[in-house]
Amino acid sequence: MALLCFVTFLVGLLFLHPAQLVRAQYLQDYTGQTQAGSFHQTWFYQPRWNDPPVPVFDFNDGPHKISVYLVYNCFYMKDICRNADNFFATPRGQNMHPRSSSGLGPRTFGFDFNNRYRARNRGRHTCPDASATRPWRANHTCLEPDQQTVMRHDGPWFSTALEPGTTTNTKIHDTGPNGQIIPSNVRYSCDEFPPKSFVEGGDGVDLSTPSNTRCAALRCSPAGVFPTVKAEQDWQGLAHGGLRLELIMENNPATFFGFDKTNSIALFNLGMINVQDGIAAKKGITFEDIHEFMTAGHGNETLISAHHSPEEEFSSMVSSFNQMPQMEGMKSPMAWSFDGELDRNNARHCKDHHNEKPRNMHGDGAREAHVATRNVPDSTITPLLKRATPQDLEEAQEIVEKALAESSKLNALRLAQPLRNTYGIKKAAVNNLQVDNSTTNEDVTPLLHITTQIAKAAALVAEADSVVAGGNITKRAVSAGTFLACPQFITSLEAYADLLIGNDPAYKVFRNVLDYGVVGDGITDDTKAIKSAMINGTRCGEKCNGSTTKNAIVYFPPGKYLISTTIAMPFGTQVIGDANLRPTLVASPKFIANFYRQIRNIVIDITQAGANISALHYQVAQATSLQNVELVAKAGSTQIGMYAENGSGGQISDVTFTGGGIGLYGGNQQFTAQRLTFNGCTTGVQVIWDWGWVWKSVKMTNVKIGFRLVSDDGSGNIGSVSILDSSFKNVGTAVVITPPSSAIGSGSTGVVLENVAFSGVSTAIADTAGKTILAGSKSVIGHWALGPIYAGSTTSRSFQQGGKVGNYVRRSTLLDPKGAYFERAKPQYENRPIGDFVHLKDLGALGDGTTDDTVAFQRALYSTLGKILFVDAGSYILTSAITIPSGAKIVGETWSQLVASGSYFENASKPQVLLKVGNVGDIGNVEMQDLLFTTCGATAGLILVQWNIAAASAGSAALWDCHARTGGATGTKLTPAECPPVTSGINQGCSAASLMMHITTLASGYFENMWLWGADHMLDDPDLTSPSNDMVQTSIYIARGFLIESTKASWLYATASEHAVFYQYNFNGASNVFTGMIQTESPYFQPTPPPPAPFAAVVGLFPGDPSYSCATGNEFSGCDESWGVIITKSENIFIAGAGIYSWFSTYAQTCIDTQLCQKALILLTSNKASVRIQNLITIGAKYMAVMDGKGITAVSNLNVKSHPFWSQITILDVGSTGPQFNDLIWIDPALWKMDQPKFTCVPPCHVKIPPWTGATSTVNYPLMTVSSGTWTSTITQAPIIISQWVFEIVTLTQDGTNNKHKRQGFASFIPILATTPFWPSVIYTGVDGATTATAPSIPFPTPPASPLVGSFPKRWWNPEIGIMNDPTVLECTYAFDFSCLPNPYLVGGDGSLTSPGFPDFYDENWEEPLTICPAPSSTTSTTSTSTTKATTTTTIAEQATESPLKQGNPAINKVECYKKGENTEHVRMESAASSFCNSISKSSLKGKMIKSNEYPFAYNGGFGTVTIRISLEILKDTCEFVYDEKTCKQYLSVPTDSCDCGGINNKHGGTVSNNCLQWRIDPELSG
Repeated sequence: MALLCFVTFLVGLLFLHPAQLVRAQYLQDYTGQTQAGSFHQTWFYQPRWNDPPVPVFDFNDGPHKISVYLVYNCFYMKDICRNADNFFATPRGQNMHPRSSSGLGPRTFGFDFNNRYRARNRGRHTCPDASATRPWRANHTCLEPDQQTVMRHDGPWFSTALEPGTTTNTKIHDTGPNGQIIPSNVRYSCDEFPPKSFVEGGDGVDLSTPSNTRCAALRCSPAGVFPTVKAEQDWQGLAHGGLRLELIMENNPATFFGFDKTNSIALFNLGMINVQDGIAAKKGITFEDIHEFMTAGHGNETLISAHHSPEEEFSSMVSSFNQMPQMEGMKSPMAWSFDGELDRNNARHCKDHHNEKPRNMHGDGAREAHVATRNVPDSTITPLLKRATPQDLEEAQEIVEKALAESSKLNALRLAQPLRNTYGIKKAAVNNLQVDNSTTNEDVTPLLHITTQIAKAAALVAEADSVVAGGNITKRAVSAGTFLACPQFITSLEAYADLLIGNDPAYKVFRNVLDYGVVGDGITDDTKAIKSAMINGTRCGEKCNGSTTKNAIVYFPPGKYLISTTIAMPFGTQVIGDANLRPTLVASPKFIANFYRQIRNIVIDITQAGANISALHYQVAQATSLQNVELVAKAGSTQIGMYAENGSGGQISDVTFTGGGIGLYGGNQQFTAQRLTFNGCTTGVQVIWDWGWVWKSVKMTNVKIGFRLVSDDGSGNIGSVSILDSSFKNVGTAVVITPPSSAIGSGSTGVVLENVAFSGVSTAIADTAGKTILAGSKSVIGHWALGPIYAGSTTSRSFQQGGKVGNYVRRSTLLDPKGAYFERAKPQYENRPIGDFVHLKDLGALGDGTTDDTVAFQRALYSTLGKILFVDAGSYILTSAITIPSGAKIVGETWSQLVASGSYFENASKPQVLLKVGNVGDIGNVEMQDLLFTTCGATAGLILVQWNIAAASAGSAALWDCHARTGGATGTKLTPAECPPVTSGINQGCSAASLMMHITTLASGYFENMWLWGADHMLDDPDLTSPSNDMVQTSIYIARGFLIESTKASWLYATASEHAVFYQYNFNGASNVFTGMIQTESPYFQPTPPPPAPFAAVVGLFPGDPSYSCATGNEFSGCDESWGVIITKSENIFIAGAGIYSWFSTYAQTCIDTQLCQKALILLTSNKASVRIQNLITIGAKYMAVMDGKGITAVSNLNVKSHPFWSQITILDVGSTGPQFNDLIWIDPALWKMDQPKFTCVPPCHVKIPPWTGATSTVNYPLMTVSSGTWTSTITQAPIIISQWVFEIVTLTQDGTNNKHKRQGFASFIPILATTPFWPSVIYTGVDGATTATAPSIPFPTPPASPLVGSFPKRWWNPEIGIMNDPTVLECTYAFDFSCLPNPYLVGGDGSLTSPGFPDFYDENWEEPLTICPAPSSTTSTTSTSTTKATTTTTIAEQATESPLKQGNPAINKVECYKKGENTEHVRMESAASSFCNSISKSSLKGKMIKSNEYPFAYNGGFGTVTIRISLEILKDTCEFVYDEKTCKQYLSVPTDSCDCGGINNKHGGTVSNNCLQWRIDPELSG
């Protein structure tokens, strides 16, 4: 029923009138759901009809039953409480939550942490400011009929009246005992209840339920007035800020997963009391047994004082153990939690062993084991040896010996002439176009065909050999490890994963090898049983080209599995071993042939097998991975760990190679290898061919040759390698290449070493002729490159023979603590208990490819926060946007498919997101793996993935092995049947997406092994068995590939984007991005139609879209085919390798060898510093890249002069609009703790010395005059307190003569203080009520010779040349630095530099005090002792008459100069005099009286504060001063200009007097 209610709610909002949708605001209620079998209510909040539901947090569900409360004290907050009482008396106030009233109390509210948008918008609706068409003040007159007494921090104000003539609702000023005016510094402003930060605030989704509004007091003190006044709206704002902080503090990540302090909703209770106790508001927590809990020190209460001014407020927040009485209506709301009953259903009887004993990776019994259940009766599993006769064994041995001899010979021939891609040229055909851009060579030796007879014989011999070796035939118990080993979890996998896969109800996706007769004792031969698990059902096997409906997981529990012959893995198979106790596959001594393809968490041991055997045969393309595998071979043998001689992309990670002749032998178009370890191999890696390969975090130990980059025939032609963050220990030669050559087309290998460590290495790089290219004497190579380079322009090409290129400095935000580029292995949750894994299909989703699973999937994401959502194999139809909230952890099963379908995604002019990972501005954690994002039908307006979340820490928002696929598969309705490969015109109804993936501006993430693919052919083989099946091509249109706008640290390892119309990668205004190898292909159908067709009508819809100015003859317009990569207005982008290809021109390939498939592949425009591309490979285009309007031709950089004529650049430093590199080195502030600070850097170094905090001084803020029309005002601001002293950047160079590092330029130095380059801004309110930020234009003063407090440092800093920059911190880590300030950055009233509000303790009313009440025009003193407010009346006579009163006689003026005490500058004296003269212009200046005023200023070049006191005293009752501005200023100029005549400034002031008047101007030190 709860689900029905939720759906009805969504549908109800859809039918709002269009006019309402334009003006509609936010819902003011929640949707509740109760999980089956649970009494707990789960709350969601959906702000608007098209917004995703937001989870509502109730901390009453925690272990201590916390109920957060907020209490208003109505003795001090009188009008706010009256406003609340008025609201509670309304029908809505008496029934605030009609949708959720059964679970929420009458005084329960939801605090909305989205103050940036939702809270602010609510406030602007209920209390519109002066910028609105109808501001609140225009519709609501203050005073209220029942206006309450105004309470300030110093007590009640004497009157509720307004100051006469006020335009800001300023309260009337008071008069002191001596007649001086006491400003109220308070005005009336709009108070709304419920407030804007409450969900219940605003005016409702249909504008019919607005908050109550009322005039309530708020401070409006001018700048520089101390102490700052505080009134009830100030207390309320501070109380709400304290409530916000309390709710954040109570969010225990171990209990409340997914809490987001920028977007979540949290419930609390409101109470109101009336007590004169000095506390205006309280917030805190109550408990079931509050006394006991608080006595234990767990409780806290924050008090908002009614007497302290704001600058004292934070220090007034004290802990208290006073019990807060439960207030009426403060009912604890029902708890939000994941339904515990669901845990029990999934986890019953599953014991968790993860913490019992230390982990043993080989599963040799280090932990207690229990027997995993199987579906095959043990009685049916009998070892072959028990059933065989001696004659059977003898015959089997003879068969095996013959097979071994033949297999060894064939394997050796294959190694000598491996299978590899060949790139034949195809001409276009009209019909039945076939994939793809490559084939394989046919002149290779076939491997041994293992017949049934050979397999049976090998199995029997394997068992016999194991017994002879000392084993026994007693079956060993198979240990249970991770969640996959739990019988109940396996049962549920079988129940759910086998539904409706490929329309075959009998097909099994999940296969536990135990169910197929496997024993796993290391003695019984398990080959046949494992093969049965692999091929059960109709699978896509050896002769099959592909399938999307026959995927399978083959699971190996911990154990030792004896293997006697090759086990082939069908297409779409994931072999997964237990992550805690990895199973071992042991090759028998008579093992015949090889293993195949992708596996995870497996040990393969071939040490007992014969020669020329490889543990793993791994021929792969995109969307493949290998993880957490160990390949063990016999040391010193000809065995090979991995044989991967052919492929077109992919990724391997976390693999250990032990022993053998070669650890990894292979070749591939482009590949990424991460976190590989080689121990005791004769040769670690031999690459026999490649175009680009990135090797990251490779460790080689006790290896003769590390990398042998030489083809199988010794001819070279290895395109390029990047070796990053790797180490070689006890290695003969780290890298061997063929002799390099600068000649174009010579096949020279491009090499980059970066952050590579050597220990016990004889030679770092040598060629096959024996020449040492780089010695192994250096312990670390920071950067070394060999090959063609471009140094920032298209004309700066050179051939680098080896050495450092440029001064590219790694961005510290992208690094781990050791200085390596950050990476994170795919999590397997091996230490999480079984109850933490929840099936999506247990939560109502079907995944059957037809049912709409949108609501069920969204609900599941929220309800499983804190757990792992297991997306069972299937196709989940989603018809609207899904939000993946912060805290989500999602694991797919054989690439579970999330399918966009329906009209919601069809409008290309109004794109809609399928998967929204977080909301814009979110900061948090997300983990996703093994998912496929795809489509069904024409969805031209689809954005498959929009990544909004920013990672809370490096790698905390991430995905692994997730891919996008549009079309080309069964069920997509975008296959050759609907979208044939056309060579003219456009396929109608075949536009599949607007954008495949978007990383938005505020987002960041970690992405490993991700392929974004627009289908160019049909993946599914029609009958799965015939090798002659044609993989027919298809014309499907996707507008954009991968748009990256992130400015925060992000990592892309092993990513590819293919076949989009506009571009494949687009870095638009991006920064701080690391990529490993990236790969692209242009659409095969282009230029038929040419871009932007068929999306011409929506060009410019997304930031960074190409302009498509398709002028004739413009080769750089991109109007023929898509851009492979666009980089625009970006900085700090590092691409470790790039394979950018154009294979076709309207399905024909005759264009490849002449580089005429398209004009240009990469567009580089208006970029900033530090954009670098390493090992760039292009094929098929005339220009490799266009950089700021000029092209880099492919023919100038040809690597080979044979098909497919690829071009290669080792280093391309992209041109910059400013400096070429961001090379500042930020030194760790901890060095200031050293008597002699010392650091190392790689020269040339540009060093940031951390700020000094051991001194304090002040800088006076200059006067500023602002105006608008006839309105003019002078802005004064309190002095700025400086406690962070910034230093000038230090540049260190070296003398590189004879390649010797010398100390020249690296001498010790004392840092020099830097001058602040600009002033902070202030915000003022203009005559029209609008707020504006402005800053002084005069230069900031230079640092003083000595500070007011403390001292400046005089210690020497000692730089040293090193192999790393150390110790360093991230950019902008310093508490203050000029280059890291926000724009604008503001100066607070107390001189602190800040942005409005606080990150956590947030004053929601921060904008209101920006409206300043005008200061009183003057202070009038008379001899009267009246305490009533003085008034001044000016009478204008109808006819002028001569006054009988005397005027002062300037001729007898007497000047008295003070000459000592405080002094100030002339300009301030003059300014104060002008202000005083203006203030008395309308006063009656007759009879004995005094007029005086004070003017605070900065002085003395900017340091200190001063107040200038000015007075005019009329000395006799018979005297008067007839006002004249010029005369007034002349009088006051006398003690200014006639005293202190030694210079313009340093004015002490004085008096000037005569027979009637005495004028005084006196600068005094401000208190």
